[in-house]
Amino acid sequence: MKILLVDDSLFSRNTFKRHFADLAGIEFMEAANGIEALELHRTVQPDVIFLDVTMPYLDGTATLKILRAIDRKVKIIMATALGNQQYLCNEFITLGVDGILTKPVTKDAALNVFYSATKYRGVAE
Repeated sequence: MKILLVDDSLFSRNTFKRHFADLAGIEFMEAANGIEALELHRTVQPDVIFLDVTMPYLDGTATLKILRAIDRKVKIIMATALGNQQYLCNEFITLGVDGILTKPVTKDAALNVFYSATKYRGVAE
């Protein structure tokens, strides 16, 4: 399974990779902003995208709108430090996200949303 991690914070991207370290068959790609994410989406066609909201150049909401216009199949999970702002969560749901995570993202929360969105169960031995 190909997972695209989109966040301007290297720390956040590395945290997600640690959270998924026990899963088998995961290939990670990384982007630091929405423009990079759109290019990687076009070239590698990920199965799942973890998408930060606040990023330079093209933020997560704008990136989400573009992704949903061109691809209804990819699973998109928003990750935001702005999770307590209900209007944002409502907008994400309207735009068709498959999950929302509030930062800082715990391992349990990341895995639960990932499993719920993908039905993936590959665990390393």
